[in-house]
Amino acid sequence: MTRAALAYAQFDQIWERFLPETPYGRAAKEAMALQTDAATLFRIWDETEAALALLEDLDAVRLSQLQHHLKRLPRICEEPRPRYDEVEIFQFKKFLHNYKGLVEGLGEEARATFGMTYASESLEQLLDRGRQSAESFYVADAYSADLARIRVEIREVDEVLQRLQAGRAAEIRERWGFEFGTKAFLLVPREALEPLSGARDLLRIEPFDDTKYAVRMETSAEAFLLLERRAALQSRERLAEDAVLERISESLRSELDRFEHYKEALTRFDLAFARARLAREHRLVRPTLGAGALVLKAGRFLPCEEACRTLGTDYVPLDARFEDSATVIFGSNMGGKTVALKTLAFLQFCTQMGLFVPAEAFCTRLFQHLHYLGEGQADRPARGLSGFGFEIRSFVEAMADFDRPTLVLFDEFARTTNSLEAEAILSAVLEHIASRPGVVALFSTHFRGVRRLSGVSYLRMKGLNREGLDLDLASGQALEARIRLIDQRMEFHLVPDEGGPGASDAITVAGLLGLDASIAQRATDFLHIDPRAIQE
Repeated sequence: MTRAALAYAQFDQIWERFLPETPYGRAAKEAMALQTDAATLFRIWDETEAALALLEDLDAVRLSQLQHHLKRLPRICEEPRPRYDEVEIFQFKKFLHNYKGLVEGLGEEARATFGMTYASESLEQLLDRGRQSAESFYVADAYSADLARIRVEIREVDEVLQRLQAGRAAEIRERWGFEFGTKAFLLVPREALEPLSGARDLLRIEPFDDTKYAVRMETSAEAFLLLERRAALQSRERLAEDAVLERISESLRSELDRFEHYKEALTRFDLAFARARLAREHRLVRPTLGAGALVLKAGRFLPCEEACRTLGTDYVPLDARFEDSATVIFGSNMGGKTVALKTLAFLQFCTQMGLFVPAEAFCTRLFQHLHYLGEGQADRPARGLSGFGFEIRSFVEAMADFDRPTLVLFDEFARTTNSLEAEAILSAVLEHIASRPGVVALFSTHFRGVRRLSGVSYLRMKGLNREGLDLDLASGQALEARIRLIDQRMEFHLVPDEGGPGASDAITVAGLLGLDASIAQRATDFLHIDPRAIQE
């Protein structure tokens, strides 16, 4: 899979709408590569169908509940640590709560499809001691009688300290009128504390400036002893908490394999649910795999379909059957050649990335490599190569994959060299590809002189319907109206090409786009004059 092929297919415009809800689903999406194993794709598509059936069965409330649990599932620590900290244990608990909510919200059939089982009731109860909420965790007194006793002692010390603090604050208020409240220090006039010797038993005094002191409440000897005792109790509390965390961690480590199963089942469900929502939103269907022709029935290239909707023009889905190793598609500009290639590329990427496809039906095969060569690929030619040189070099690199199943799309390949040489190069490339049974290639081109070879199909876009066409219809119209007129008159259908010069729509399209009528007429005249008969 090349970046050029992905960009050409504009696949990101659907991939960015594929939205797994969990961190595991999002990571799996980012890691996804082109699927080349049929069994894997069948499983993915089966799961998508199961998720679609679930969506049809869900009412708005149940759907909201499932999405709520999916969005709140956190990533857990998968490393077997001797002691998890409180935050890590909280993540385990939050994971269990939301995973259990998902399992309970699914029917038996969906649970069986995704392997969504729940067997962690004992661990759940362990993490829930002390009347904790479903999505919180702390080391509660209920985990250890020793811890509970230590915390009682700390609270008793705190009560005595608060009384001492309150008594000292009241004495300071009575003597000087100072109110600390929650402030750590006060700025007071120097004259308010004179003489200082009578204040140092209650206040810690530091110069602030020439007129003020910064004063803090002095800690009494009794309070110092209590603070030392409190620090010792806190050390014992931390040791007791660590012992609780180690016991809980031991239980968590014993369940890591089960969490791994939960994570795998959850990821499969999250991905399938996201695929199903995407399929329902964009009317996608399950593709099929076969060994023969690539067949599209009403295939839709979503970026073009949406652009047409914005412009207010009709969009015509593509019906096509590509049977030979190589297919050449002729047609005029704006006739749909590129869209035909992009439609196939878009559907193929959807298929091999595990999505359903925008079509009434799509039958294809699996390719190990997808390449695009042609127009727009070399906007920044590398190492001093011209656009033509870049295309040839890209083709040489793509040929290295031709001994394995490969899909190659050539859009106006070799267009930047002269037509005779371009037709010769295209003919030789066609001949080479037609001899490679694992390769499927589609070419769009203007060059009518491409050789007719066995094993190659030749099609053309039906083109502009000229019946009753009045070029004056476009006169004075804005560009958008001219484009709509062309779209209305253009027949975006593939038909067999019988050879010969073929109809040319370019001059008519130029006229519809506003080319001066006298220039358009003169171009028509030149088109039908033998170049050798034109006098210099």
